[in-house]
Amino acid sequence: MPAAINNRPELALLLTIARVDLDPSRQTAMQNLLAGPLDWECLLSMAVQHGLEPLLFLHLHRIAPQFAPQEFMQALRADCKTIAARNLILASRLKSVSAHLRSRKIEHIAYKGPLLAETYFGNCALRVSYDLDILVQPSQLEAARDALGEIGFSDKNGLSAGQQAMSFRFGFEHSFTAPGGVDLDLHWRVVQKFKSSSLDMEGVWQRATSAHAWGCEMPTLCPEDLLVALCLHAGHHGWMQLSHLCDIAQLFQVHLQLDWDIVRRHLGDSNTTRIVYVSLHLLEKYWQANIPGDLKAAILADPNVARLARRIQSEIWPSSRPALTTSSLRWLWDRSSGVDLADRLRLLTGTFFCPAIEDVEMFRLPRILAPLYPGLRALRLAFKYSLS
Repeated sequence: MPAAINNRPELALLLTIARVDLDPSRQTAMQNLLAGPLDWECLLSMAVQHGLEPLLFLHLHRIAPQFAPQEFMQALRADCKTIAARNLILASRLKSVSAHLRSRKIEHIAYKGPLLAETYFGNCALRVSYDLDILVQPSQLEAARDALGEIGFSDKNGLSAGQQAMSFRFGFEHSFTAPGGVDLDLHWRVVQKFKSSSLDMEGVWQRATSAHAWGCEMPTLCPEDLLVALCLHAGHHGWMQLSHLCDIAQLFQVHLQLDWDIVRRHLGDSNTTRIVYVSLHLLEKYWQANIPGDLKAAILADPNVARLARRIQSEIWPSSRPALTTSSLRWLWDRSSGVDLADRLRLLTGTFFCPAIEDVEMFRLPRILAPLYPGLRALRLAFKYSLS
């Protein structure tokens, strides 16, 4: 069972409850941690930070309600009601979005969000979701955008069609919003190509499957592709939230037998491999994920994986404002230490020169000046890091 990390029993408790089902040993560990000294205000703050409010409330209510102060449970219950209501709205909107895209013959894949919660948590109220995620083929991006416009979605950043084209050219996702506060991220890749050049997107579309949820079939990723996508998502966000790893742990609970050859097909570059290996290492250590022997051996053979995992669990997870974030140049350099030189250069060059939505939003250039975006991004980041 997780011990207190950096003398933070609150984090140890969250690591213990970060799953839908607790076996008897975890129930005992949870009760022991609750019986000890806890900073309840800190625990609530960390549960919010890590997106684990619903699971914390579930297990406190089921197993040990007598330990938690009444005010704490009231605040946590209120948060969970808000989360459940938002997720129901998102689920309803996802059904209508998917139906509309199908009516326009736009091939798409739904993943993460309420569909992941319903499929792998058994209840969409048990996972914190803020938006919808839809993956489409790059060739259908503009058609998908127009279809979304027909059902009330508009550009979240107020970009023109020309500026959207720049986002579509350089990025991997673009955000739209609809009345009622429903946000949707339209993806054409799982992460930027410079972060994962070997990701088998063609295979992802060939292996796409469907999930039954809310009385209908929803197109989604096969479990193995979803596993890689969630590992990359966790790494893309710097492994800052325990909930990102909890998502993957729930996938392992539902799919006891995975085709690991599909996973290996994605691991053709060392940046992708590093992110997946760090995620799997943390999952094995804290969620007892069942990793094949050859992958376990490869993970153990790379000392940088364990080193990075130690930094994540000691410097990122316990801190409300970790210094190691995705915007930290030092963390990017450290995270890529030991990877293939060409892959490391690709990662660093892409980070500094591949425009993100913030650059398009900040500079809002006409389409004819689009070639200036990479240079403007480099100047913006140079100015930012000079001040840090």
